[in-house]
Amino acid sequence: MKVLVATHSYSGNGAAVMLLAVLEYWVRSLGWTVDVLVGKQSEVPAELVRTGATAQVGVEPKNYDFALVNTIVSSQYLEMLSSHVATALWVHEGETVIHSASYTGAQWRRVFDLAHKTIFQSRWQSDVVFRSFLTEPAYERVACVRNGLPHLPSDLSQRPRTPGKRRIVFVGGVYGRKRPQDLVDAVLRLGRSDLECCFLGNTASLDTLGSEAVAKFKARPELFKLVGELDRASALAYVASADLFCLPSEDESQPIAPVEAAALGVPCLLSDLPPYRGTWTHGVDCLMHPIGHAPLLAHNVTIALSDSGIRASMISAAKHVVARFGLDRFLRQFTSEMPI
Repeated sequence: MKVLVATHSYSGNGAAVMLLAVLEYWVRSLGWTVDVLVGKQSEVPAELVRTGATAQVGVEPKNYDFALVNTIVSSQYLEMLSSHVATALWVHEGETVIHSASYTGAQWRRVFDLAHKTIFQSRWQSDVVFRSFLTEPAYERVACVRNGLPHLPSDLSQRPRTPGKRRIVFVGGVYGRKRPQDLVDAVLRLGRSDLECCFLGNTASLDTLGSEAVAKFKARPELFKLVGELDRASALAYVASADLFCLPSEDESQPIAPVEAAALGVPCLLSDLPPYRGTWTHGVDCLMHPIGHAPLLAHNVTIALSDSGIRASMISAAKHVVARFGLDRFLRQFTSEMPI
């Protein structure tokens, strides 16, 4: 089997992590030939090289058995590929992309009409978020495949901590949709001197948080550490060293960062989002707060750090969440949905 893959990014986000796991499976386990499109000036990440896939600048689409376009952000590739080769679109986005993409209704419908198969993580995406843009033929070509958890590095070690500090780790781009400012406000409300918050992710769009939020980050660098974007192993070393993991986003589809944290035995603090329902349960395997509710997030931080019974119970229960994200199951099911 010869496969062509296109995406906007091969590192630095959950969609890329999931894609790399698929590429490695196709190449190493199935013996397929996989070519990935990259820009002429783009640096090929080491993680991509390790999958065994081959980076290509220019290709002839008709020479492939099928193509995979990863994320709606990369949907421009559908125009280039779908008329020459059966093409699958893998949608990792939730509601925010509908507003940020600035597509008309007709343009949205064309995206899904071009795809020979559309893969979502959940029925919340296919039946709620994007349903109005899916014509009946396009909807019949939809499949929902829950993410798996790519293997954690076997040699993972904890990132050293500041002596005497309790560590809270945030993983994701430090920009508006992820609402890192809610964690900042929650921690400032607590007024504790024994905390440090590490924000792991690209900071190029930090200004989208607003000048007031940016000023809070910069005023307390010893408390709010903007670590920047890291490779997965380095990021997981921070997560493994944390007392708490926090993702206060206003919109997600099915992020793997909380699942990674749970697999490492780190309690999760999450915003209460529709796609979590049926997977994460407040007070059982995590603690949740309404979007933007910094006071309740502050309360959850206090409980998760101070109540050893609740903490131990959440860590134990979260292992059952992790078990639902088996990688082998995901890889087999995802591959079976390709337009081969």
